[in-house]
Amino acid sequence: MGYALNKRDLIILLLTVASVLLVVLLETYSYYSPTQNPPSNETQLDETSNNNNVTSTTGETNGPVLVKQNRPNISQYMCGFSPDGDNNFIREFSLPSSCSQPVGLAVDRTNKIWVAATLTGHLAIFDPTLKSFTDLIKIPNWKSEDLFGSMVWAMEFDTTGYLWFADQNNNAIWKYSPYERKFEMYKIPTPGSYPSSIVIDSQGRIWFSEIFGKKIGLIDPALTEHNTSKGISEYPVQGIEFETLGPISISKNKDALWLTAVKYPEGGSILKFDFQEKRFTVFNLSKGSAVPIGIVEDNSGKLWINDHATNLFFSFDTVTKKIVKYSTSLPTSRNNTTTLPYWNLISNDNLWFNEHEGNAIAYFNIKNSTLVEFKIPTGSEEWGNTSNPLKFTVDNFGSVWFTEWTENKLGLLDNNKLKNLPLVLNVSENTVALSRATLDEKSIKVYVIPNQVELNDRVKMTAAGSMSPSGRLWNMTGEFNIKEFQLPILKDSKKLAPYPLDFKIKPTKDLLPGNYTLTIGARYADVTYSKIINVIVT
Repeated sequence: MGYALNKRDLIILLLTVASVLLVVLLETYSYYSPTQNPPSNETQLDETSNNNNVTSTTGETNGPVLVKQNRPNISQYMCGFSPDGDNNFIREFSLPSSCSQPVGLAVDRTNKIWVAATLTGHLAIFDPTLKSFTDLIKIPNWKSEDLFGSMVWAMEFDTTGYLWFADQNNNAIWKYSPYERKFEMYKIPTPGSYPSSIVIDSQGRIWFSEIFGKKIGLIDPALTEHNTSKGISEYPVQGIEFETLGPISISKNKDALWLTAVKYPEGGSILKFDFQEKRFTVFNLSKGSAVPIGIVEDNSGKLWINDHATNLFFSFDTVTKKIVKYSTSLPTSRNNTTTLPYWNLISNDNLWFNEHEGNAIAYFNIKNSTLVEFKIPTGSEEWGNTSNPLKFTVDNFGSVWFTEWTENKLGLLDNNKLKNLPLVLNVSENTVALSRATLDEKSIKVYVIPNQVELNDRVKMTAAGSMSPSGRLWNMTGEFNIKEFQLPILKDSKKLAPYPLDFKIKPTKDLLPGNYTLTIGARYADVTYSKIINVIVT
């Protein structure tokens, strides 16, 4: 049966699957109340599995492989039975346990990938060298009480090799020792806090954020005791109005935490927590900041934040309070949606982030203002052609790994393939001035530059901008003289030459004065390469 969602439930839905969840779950099949019994949760074990590389353990003893979950009422939407996908950049690997709902993941010192199966309660270990899962470890006392299991948003290894991860339903932080194959659980003092993000500071202390607890927590590993709250301190955020806390990240000087506080349906603040003073500094965001989630600081001290309600991400200068918004390219998953940039991190001057509904993994080069987006092979029609790529990480060699929550897969964007982009793009202007008084049209020269001699697919041009939350060019027109074309197929790389186009933009009188950015891109097969320029409207 259906039921009316209260405010807390709506926030959970936004945090896990964004707006698509409301459309799919509430309109296409009955939704189960947390106070009601969910569909059958029985586990079937099959000891005849042909995956001989995988063992299942509780951390201390071996056991059979968990290969099938009997969840007939949710399998169509949550279990991901499609075959592994593979395109020019991304390769997918199904988890050994079906319908496991993978979310959090981490990389150990040997470059193995650890994945949290949040519905079945396992840690799955993937060996990139063997290209297969090699271990499946059962987490004790796992609570999968509803449709989503227990969300594990964060997993981090400390310098001694212990794995730390958050557990929503147990309201706890876990520590796992790969050496002893032993788990310890530390209970968060605040009931129903919903722990999410985890970071580890230079002293080896564990910091975490509480989505509903509205606090950040600190664990001193030397003071902890299994199944208790010993060694945990909490610091409440006070003096501002907000609904939930977002992820945390450590400042570039290693002396503070950055995090977001979110209002609904839009708005929020940026918070800085000083380790020494144990005090919060609040930076209020201007109207139109929507739902700020992922946050990270670059080497210059500028913050980068993802808006998980729109097509936009933005930078924030904590000194001048200046915000600069940027748009991803328009989504390929479906037309009537936004890409929903989610979590982020910086690696080698690239701002990496996952596009939740755009179904892509992307990086923005901060120095040269280029955006590259890689399409994920799998996309479920039930979810609007997305795989729900909820979390990602970068391994020791620069490859990007991500989880596909509703497709039961681990994805790989290989670092070696990142160096072989089929094309790049450049523009004649880095800044364009538009006048509402004259409504003059401006023309920008665009050059699509092939990197390979045989590009058989057609190139599609795309444009988006920060003047609207959807990235669409509201209150202005923008048109390429050629929207789609075939690059010349050559045999000699010395003959590769730029393909020139014109992009004409014109404001309307309704375009408000201000500073905007414009994302001009070329889409070829599974990748979109864009250049972002400034637009000044007077």
